[in-house]
Amino acid sequence: MASGSGGRDPAWRHCAPLEGHRNGTICNYCGLNIKSGGITRLKFHLSHTDPNSNTKKCPNVPPEVKQEMRLLLEQKGKAKAKKAADMEEIRAELRGTMGRKHYSLIDDDEEEEGDEDVHMYPADMHPDERDEYREAVRASKASEWNRDQVAGFMRGKRKIGESSQPGDPSRRIQRSQSVRHTDPSPPIAPSLYKSSAAKQKSLKNMYKSGSIKETMGRLISKFFIYESVPPQKADSHHFKNMIFGAQQAGMGIEPPSPYEIKSKYLEMEYKDMEDYVNLQREKWETYGCTIMCDGWTGPTKLSIINFMVYSKGSTIFLKSVDASEKIKDNKYIYGLLKDVIKEVGEANVVQIVTDNGSAFVKAGKLLMKKYNLYWTPCAAHCIDLMFEDIGKRDSVAQLIGNGRKITNFIYNHGWLLAKMRQVCGGDIVRPGATRFATNYIALESLLKKRADLKKVFISNEWSSHKLSRTVVGHEVERLMFDHQYWEKVEKLVSIYEALYTVLRIVDSEVVPTMPFVYELIQLMKTNLDRLKAKEWVKLIIADRWDRTLKHPLHAAAYYLNPKFQYRPGVGCNPELLQAVHEVFSKLDPNSDGLCNFGNELILFRDAKKGFGDRAAIASRSKMVPGD
Repeated sequence: MASGSGGRDPAWRHCAPLEGHRNGTICNYCGLNIKSGGITRLKFHLSHTDPNSNTKKCPNVPPEVKQEMRLLLEQKGKAKAKKAADMEEIRAELRGTMGRKHYSLIDDDEEEEGDEDVHMYPADMHPDERDEYREAVRASKASEWNRDQVAGFMRGKRKIGESSQPGDPSRRIQRSQSVRHTDPSPPIAPSLYKSSAAKQKSLKNMYKSGSIKETMGRLISKFFIYESVPPQKADSHHFKNMIFGAQQAGMGIEPPSPYEIKSKYLEMEYKDMEDYVNLQREKWETYGCTIMCDGWTGPTKLSIINFMVYSKGSTIFLKSVDASEKIKDNKYIYGLLKDVIKEVGEANVVQIVTDNGSAFVKAGKLLMKKYNLYWTPCAAHCIDLMFEDIGKRDSVAQLIGNGRKITNFIYNHGWLLAKMRQVCGGDIVRPGATRFATNYIALESLLKKRADLKKVFISNEWSSHKLSRTVVGHEVERLMFDHQYWEKVEKLVSIYEALYTVLRIVDSEVVPTMPFVYELIQLMKTNLDRLKAKEWVKLIIADRWDRTLKHPLHAAAYYLNPKFQYRPGVGCNPELLQAVHEVFSKLDPNSDGLCNFGNELILFRDAKKGFGDRAAIASRSKMVPGD
């Protein structure tokens, strides 16, 4: 129901509240549903006088009702103006600038107390409003007293034996007020940037005691503390540049104003960033580039698709698209990627990387047919899907569910959680709800703390606690001492570890991972054979690799990586050679280019000319491909 339906405003006689809308009304004359704005907007509707022209005029309102609404709005405007004037007069009183029309009104009960303040009220102030007025004056004086105390604090401690003169009225006022306002003022920094005289005096007092470094440290720390800036930002390259620049500039240089920061200097930074991006664009023409597409949904439920461009060790953010109101099918994704390719330059794009969503897969394959480029799925996402497929197996899901049962039981009971932290010396990593690799991290954490957790469940405190007598408590205790369960967990963690090692490498941003994906997958398969993983696990890995991740680009990058090229059997591997020729012929279909590439490939394979130099041989295993 709309708020205010039971109020005293006469306009409620001409409308009804709109159900389901707190400030909604329904006009009695035309039936218009006004979903927001309350009774004031209804008055605009009936009076035809909305100053912003945002309210539809009622076509059926009687003339007398229209005139009544206009009078009500006029009265409300006058009341608002009067209230604003009264508040301004109160502010003027607090500033000590009241006009002649104010006079002293002293409450009889306050005359008897000689140390109470005498208050001056506006002539037309209602007696019921004086209490609130007095509190405002007292709060202002308390604030003024706090500032005086801060100034006194920064002037340093007074010498022993020195005191204020008995006849000094200002000291007497401070003493009387300090009895009523005993809260200590915060030791904030003085304003060292005000007037020249105050600046010199404050600086002298600030640096009088203690080292310069400590004093500067305190001044800088106050900015971090009182402006809620994370202390880690002190390691920022830009913060250190700011301090160094201020030291070099010397005294007399004022800091920029907020307006200058958000206009002048922001514009300068934008120009610098634009120049940097243009510099990166020149690399795209020389070395080619990869377009990366990443979609996510934020806290506001907006669906955002980001586009980044990678080339020779540098990644730049190109743009983002709000796709909240779009159907994200393969046609829409194809159109977006097509526009990005045109923006970057069709001849510059070597590869497009997206996640494994069906719409992205279909769009990527369509782009490969239209352009001389490759689409590949995100390697990290593919491996995460391997974790998901393994976790769906009933036997594995049961192991993960029991592990989650143990951690949830501990974390849902404060006493048990405190006991666990005391014995184990820390927390257990809890399984995540979305990232499947966190199941491995959680189970590994349980394994590491298993011995200490057993100490908790064999202690006298546990056996005497009421939790040990609950059904779930009995079940968790049984799991903790179930050797068969922990043997299965150890086996699962060892299999997960083989995948997780690869996931961490391909998900890192230290070096390009394209030249290593093929090798890492082969190593993963070798480790699974060594661990004697079951066939269904190997089938999941092989299916994901063959169906999504296996790609000519990965094979070609492996073949052209000097670290792997000179291993036995690699240089003459027909599958790898076929992948290399397939990639080059697609990216550069020119016949002359293919001929030159074939000759250079033979020199590279046989380590002749420059490829056989001592420096080239020494850097095979050290240099990152692409440098």
